[in-house]
Amino acid sequence: MLRVEREHSQSNFTPDLPPLFEITSGDRVVFSTHDARAGALLDRRPTGTPFPLPKPIPGKGNPVSGPIAIKGAKPGDALLVHILSINCDSHGWCGGHAHAGAVNPGRVPEPLGRVCEVSPSGVVFSSEITIPVESMIGCIGTAPLVSATTGVAGTHGGNMDQTVVKTGSSILLPVFVDGALLYIGDVHAAQGDGEISGVGLEIPAEVTVEVELVPGAAPEWPWLVNDESVMVLCVAETFEASSYIAIDQTMKLLEKQLHLAPADALALLSICGNVRVGAFYGMPHVTTRCEIPRHLKVAPPGLHLGFK
Repeated sequence: MLRVEREHSQSNFTPDLPPLFEITSGDRVVFSTHDARAGALLDRRPTGTPFPLPKPIPGKGNPVSGPIAIKGAKPGDALLVHILSINCDSHGWCGGHAHAGAVNPGRVPEPLGRVCEVSPSGVVFSSEITIPVESMIGCIGTAPLVSATTGVAGTHGGNMDQTVVKTGSSILLPVFVDGALLYIGDVHAAQGDGEISGVGLEIPAEVTVEVELVPGAAPEWPWLVNDESVMVLCVAETFEASSYIAIDQTMKLLEKQLHLAPADALALLSICGNVRVGAFYGMPHVTTRCEIPRHLKVAPPGLHLGFK
């Protein structure tokens, strides 16, 4: 199986880097990934003890590993990335930033971080508090036409910080450049919806994926499928604006695939759909998703995943 080592990482989703290697549709790849500070906070820190949390260096955070090219991928196509496993390292870190916009100024007088032990038994926040491991990928995406930092999300994917991007899910990403150029990084051993402080349980990891090329199926926004739902992953400057995009996308899907009038699509979405926040912490964007239950037997645009 091919591997992308974490040493091959950068803080941009860019079309300007040559791929590390090329794969064929259906191949499996292991991405070895850094934590969000590339290990800078993991060495020499007492586990479970608070320490002053420095601000990230602008342009140096959230390293992603890659890119890899997919043979034959061209603009207008899509990648369907099946997430097979996420294996976290033994230690990660979390923290509460004083500059996070989700809390009032001065509410967090001193930003604190913690290095936490991680095992199948859970994430040890402190000697009194252990929480379950819920590994997920913060950053995944293809190269956009113009480079985008790993601090933001977009139609290419990017720093979506959606808790549903985890083992057992499949994400549909649009292709903008020849080869697609897939990047993965910013794994969290645990994160709540909202990622309120701006960080999850940031951790190095190994992510195994299977990549499928879907010709001509590029969606307007990334879509994700898991056992429970089909959902679109969107971003805008506010929760309301991002949610409106997600609702519009899912309404269009219901109208087309279930042959519903817009009012009926909205009514159906209102009684069985869900709008959820991905990341909201005062940055100049908010990620959201709108979920449609699988029992409605709809598929992301351009796909037929055996629902019908």
